[in-house]
Amino acid sequence: MSLLLMLVMLAIWSFSYAMITLAESMELKLLWLKFENIGILTVPIFWFFFAVRYNRLDRWLNPYTAWLFFVIPGVSLVFLFSERWFHLYYASVNQVSAAIGPLVVERGPWYVVALFYAYFISLATIGLLIRRAIQYRNIYRRQMYILIIAALIPILTNIVYQLALSVSPNLFLRIDLTPISFTATAVLIAVGVFEFRIFDLIPIARHNVLEHIPEMVFVIDANNNVVDVNAAAQRALGKRMDDIIGHAPFEVFSAWPLFLQYFLSANETHTEIQIPGDPAARTLEVTTIVLHNSSKQLEGRVIVAHDITEHKRLERKLKFANEALIDQLNEIDKLRAELQEQTTRDPLTNVYNRRYMNEFLPLEIARAEREGIPLSVVIIDADNFKEFNDTYGHKCGDIILQEIATFLVQQTRRSDMVCRFGGEEFVVLMTGASLEIACQRAESWRLDFSRIAIEYDEVKVCATFSAGVAAFPQHGLTDDAILQAADRALYQSKAAGKNQVTMYSA
Repeated sequence: MSLLLMLVMLAIWSFSYAMITLAESMELKLLWLKFENIGILTVPIFWFFFAVRYNRLDRWLNPYTAWLFFVIPGVSLVFLFSERWFHLYYASVNQVSAAIGPLVVERGPWYVVALFYAYFISLATIGLLIRRAIQYRNIYRRQMYILIIAALIPILTNIVYQLALSVSPNLFLRIDLTPISFTATAVLIAVGVFEFRIFDLIPIARHNVLEHIPEMVFVIDANNNVVDVNAAAQRALGKRMDDIIGHAPFEVFSAWPLFLQYFLSANETHTEIQIPGDPAARTLEVTTIVLHNSSKQLEGRVIVAHDITEHKRLERKLKFANEALIDQLNEIDKLRAELQEQTTRDPLTNVYNRRYMNEFLPLEIARAEREGIPLSVVIIDADNFKEFNDTYGHKCGDIILQEIATFLVQQTRRSDMVCRFGGEEFVVLMTGASLEIACQRAESWRLDFSRIAIEYDEVKVCATFSAGVAAFPQHGLTDDAILQAADRALYQSKAAGKNQVTMYSA
């Protein structure tokens, strides 16, 4: 009776998990999550009761003592079905995707209590089965090993899931795959039934495991005839049991040609295939178990097929979502870089603006002082700029400023920095250039630019500029002091008749 109840709870667990995955609304998912926990919380207890009775240690087990094992699961279910205390069991519940798909949960304080209680009961069960396996001999011991492994697979899968909840930020890795691990449990039970002749378990295993698990199970004998299928396989084929049992695979699976090779294979396989379906093709995860007797002769095959179409669809959807997210992040990085560039560039001339220069110049002065290298500053001002604006318009003035900026960028070194200081003034920072070299370079710029004819509205105009030069540390130890020195030299150039370069002299 205990094993029967355990298998029923397993069926509730698997079925509720499938309904959680297929439900579209969050309300339905939460409802099925609560029903799923009925199976999750009670399976370890019924499995423990079975192990106790199987080991003939159940003298103390009666209806009164049995109810004591359900105290923690009972409290857990009260919390789960209560809106007020639900958070004590699940701190949060989120969807993997906006549409159908499984849930990702965050553990509450009582969840941890129930989890350790379930693990304690499960380990006690495994211990009792190992005790019986040690006592048994030959085929009976192998029967117990099959049961132990069948029980361990979901437990280990759940442990991996619990660890993923604690350490992994990836939502996809935090999906509970414990119900899916029942596929392996079903395969092992089928192997135990047909290979190791666990006759006492045949009625229970056949009716309660094979008929209630969502996976398709097919059993083929040594003559390649279908000798058994479960209800899930029958529904997938859309055929009556009489049209399946005793027939050759070529008849039964005529609509699934790719499926036939696994029934005729002499090797154990685990792969994915696509089969035709209405309205769309389905993806199956197929596991083939080859059964041999004690003489190593082929007795048949057990094929377990799990429909993973929805999981594949969600996997593709998550992949596309990740790709879209990566594209968005790249676009954001590009926009951030453009925005950063815009905040440091003058929109008219596309050279650095005064804000950037105010941040850059103190750093260059510190580097020059640290490395013992010279640093010169040249301030340039367009001559007669107001007259150009008054005569030709502000558009002409903008073109002159753009021409000066372009000219300076082309004529300066890559290590130099050109920025617009404000109005018609520009600043050139020359790291590693002495005061004399900076003056020579500025004079060369002045002469070359004065020879350029700027075209505007079918008129060629010639513009000139004046410049003042100062250097660190001769003319100041701070950025303000050096800029003021260069500015005074600039005004000396203006006062001396413009179109000149003046070196600052205290």
